[in-house]
Amino acid sequence: MKLGCICGTFNRSFDAGAMDQMRFLARCATDLTVQGVELQDIHFPQTRPAYLQMLSRTARNLNLAIIGIGVHNDFGRADATLRMSEVVKVKQWIEVAEQLGAPLVRVFAGYPEGGPAQSGARWPAMIDSLRHVAAFAGHAGLRLGLENHNHAAFTPTAAEYLRVLDEVKSPHLVPLLDTGNYTDGWPSLEKTLGLAVHVHAKFWKVAGDGSDPSVDYARIVPTLRAAGYTGWVSFEYEAEEPEATGIPRALAYLKRMLAG
Repeated sequence: MKLGCICGTFNRSFDAGAMDQMRFLARCATDLTVQGVELQDIHFPQTRPAYLQMLSRTARNLNLAIIGIGVHNDFGRADATLRMSEVVKVKQWIEVAEQLGAPLVRVFAGYPEGGPAQSGARWPAMIDSLRHVAAFAGHAGLRLGLENHNHAAFTPTAAEYLRVLDEVKSPHLVPLLDTGNYTDGWPSLEKTLGLAVHVHAKFWKVAGDGSDPSVDYARIVPTLRAAGYTGWVSFEYEAEEPEATGIPRALAYLKRMLAG
């Protein structure tokens, strides 16, 4: 397995102006010593060709692979025009990923507008939207990674997540599993880890030894290994503990787990 880091790990530093994409790349290459970086739409100051070329060149010079782009999309919008704007947004980020040479774009199914009770009503349009962007990704020569999401989203457990993948039926929409997002935790992870094409290693809390009491990496990592998983595991930190102390401890724990 190959270790990467999602730039959302440093959301607080980005928000405070203490971090930008170039500093994130340098931090990943030096302090964190990971092999890949996963960028997110919210942290791009611009997407003009000259900037993207500089970003790609900087990553290459630091021996970092740009392993994906994360899009914050929502196909649960009730209004057809607003939903189409979400489709267009994903297409635009697919084009950015294509320019950067990133093989994967992270997408969500979204949140059914009106709450979970409206999931059934919003479901068909969400599926159509995913089919549309998956086809576009295929023409661009890359894949979309569908991330499982929380209780208010379309995919709170493995049942809904697998149903989405089955109904979209596209080779260009692949399972991107976040270890900390399923509402029921391990039961859904157990059903889907063997399908993973990309993994987000989420940390909601950090114990003294760096582990997360709510995410059982002692079961997750061996399950991935037993399934023959050799892809990217992207470290993702969302704990309340300050980044300066929590990130090094959690990342060191994840490295120990991956080392086996």
